[in-house]
Amino acid sequence: MTAQLERPHNARMESPHDAGIESMRNAIERVSPLLKGFKIEAVGDRVIMTPQSSVRSWTVFDVQTAIVASGVDRQRVLNDVEFGFPGEPDRCPDVAITDDGSTDPYSHEDLLAAIEIVSSKNDKNDYVVKTRQYARFGVPAYLIIDPFRGECDLLTNPRDDAYASRQTYKYGDTIPLRLQDGAEIEIPTASFKRRS
Repeated sequence: MTAQLERPHNARMESPHDAGIESMRNAIERVSPLLKGFKIEAVGDRVIMTPQSSVRSWTVFDVQTAIVASGVDRQRVLNDVEFGFPGEPDRCPDVAITDDGSTDPYSHEDLLAAIEIVSSKNDKNDYVVKTRQYARFGVPAYLIIDPFRGECDLLTNPRDDAYASRQTYKYGDTIPLRLQDGAEIEIPTASFKRRS
């Protein structure tokens, strides 16, 4: 007679890659309280610490205000809340719009739009790493707000690890964002501040 151990259907086998991500997440959680004023996140196999700025804070507020003013329930509009991406680092978008009825813990499948504000010049994290990950996991819309360039890139129609559509808006334009659920959002950028 052979004894067989059964794994519950919802148990997950952990790969060495998953263990590395979990170890990195634990390190970030331990260090975060000691480093006030920094956004700390795992990007690929690196830990990125970005000093937060008043420009980022004002932009997040302006974006969230515009989304809610467009009729999206404020409970669907999140800031720096974690979304799970299986086998890859989880993400905490600067602003996220979730599907109606989504609840914590959030998954990439709950994201209708991810919005990131570029934190430093020549930032490859928002333009390359996150773009690929959000597209690969099918996040329908990704908006990159760049206070250094004074421009915003709206990426839609994810295909593999890229977006098929990219529209660029200058500060001063109003960005029309149509969500997958049919909601239409207008994000005015005239009040967005620049950074040098």
